[in-house]
Amino acid sequence: MHSRIFQLSSQPINEDDYITEELFYDGFVGSIADYVSSDTDRESDIEWFISFLEEYGVKREGNAVYFPKGFKEIYFEKRLKELKEKVSSMTLHDFCDSFKAYCLCALIEDRYGFFVYTDRLMTLDDFVRNLENEDKFYFGATIDYHF
Repeated sequence: MHSRIFQLSSQPINEDDYITEELFYDGFVGSIADYVSSDTDRESDIEWFISFLEEYGVKREGNAVYFPKGFKEIYFEKRLKELKEKVSSMTLHDFCDSFKAYCLCALIEDRYGFFVYTDRLMTLDDFVRNLENEDKFYFGATIDYHF
């Protein structure tokens, strides 16, 4: 399956400063990804990112994305509820099942979804946990990855 790495910054990013796939060869490829590729449709990728997050109040503003006040709580609220429900009904057999255990972990931090690169690479979930009340970030490059 394919997903994306999105370069985001609190300041506009010059094209000369866009990340490239080579940045991810050591560490990310081989642990999370089978391979990465810079051959993407950046505009389509940004629309995919926005459409994934718009139900939580995220808006696109030109070449930037705006995360409104309260976004973090709205983003995680449904997943926390689902996590509590799954854990409360989980049996030992379920807990021993690797797929069911993975599904629980993915509710806390999805390691095979979108990634964000600011000054370091992080899962979208980790990025969201570090947001302030209201934040605006500018898009840089997008990188495809296969897992």
